[in-house]
Amino acid sequence: MEKSELFPVDQEDIDAFWRDGAVVLRGVLNEHWRRELADGITLNLVQPTSRRVDWVRDETTGDHLFHDQLTVAHNPHYERCMLASPLGPLAARFMASPTALAFYATVFVRSPGTRSRTPWHQDQTYWCADGRQALSIWTALDPVPAGTELEFVRGSHLWEKPLAQTNFDEQNLGGEREIEDIDFMPMPDFSGADRDRFEFLGWPMEPGDVLVFHGMTVHGGSGDLPAGLQRRSISTQWLGPDARVTDRPGGCNPDWLPELAQNGIGLGDYPACAMCPTITAEGTILP
Repeated sequence: MEKSELFPVDQEDIDAFWRDGAVVLRGVLNEHWRRELADGITLNLVQPTSRRVDWVRDETTGDHLFHDQLTVAHNPHYERCMLASPLGPLAARFMASPTALAFYATVFVRSPGTRSRTPWHQDQTYWCADGRQALSIWTALDPVPAGTELEFVRGSHLWEKPLAQTNFDEQNLGGEREIEDIDFMPMPDFSGADRDRFEFLGWPMEPGDVLVFHGMTVHGGSGDLPAGLQRRSISTQWLGPDARVTDRPGGCNPDWLPELAQNGIGLGDYPACAMCPTITAEGTILP
């Protein structure tokens, strides 16, 4: 695992990422990497981490929404995909950075027909890392037909104020969190009365396609699945050299601060370490 694969990127896609906050790239992950991620999910379901949450578990209907958050060391399949697939070099190029730090991965598994929409939120307002060079790369191992796609509020990564945080707690998915000392933007009704005030981006997808979106881009809506359709999705999180470790008044989710401290990384530091390895835009995995 000395070199990552590369995938060609057009400058117009990079420009669209910085302008709009999100882009779709087609056919990035080949069958080998899709199989690697599928094997990772199989292992993840039987060996979850302590961060595992079941937001939906209905024994009567069988509906189940499984969620976990992992660093590369937690799962060898995810590690291989984050370090050797095209994802790392892609992240670096989109961040206009010589390198990309593999921060962690977020996993969602919805059983067929589970009707649980992802609440609107910004990823980075929960992270224990600040910086403009920050993005997520989202992919699904199952088809994403129109009407079930992840949606993005175009240009929201450029807003002056962060969006009010949403609850992402066990058995408490949705609704605003109450946090003092931060000037948040109140949560609009993106799916209802306020929808016409914003422009939305969303793309039906096939396995192998990926979404690249800024850490501050507002997104949600995915996951209201019709009968017979499951959703295995993985979002990998990446940081550039301007990132610095921080704490949040309302706490971090996930809170990697204790693990980072064990790796000699404290507040204000760039979090490059064995826990968060670095990949160059040319595909070299740094020691």
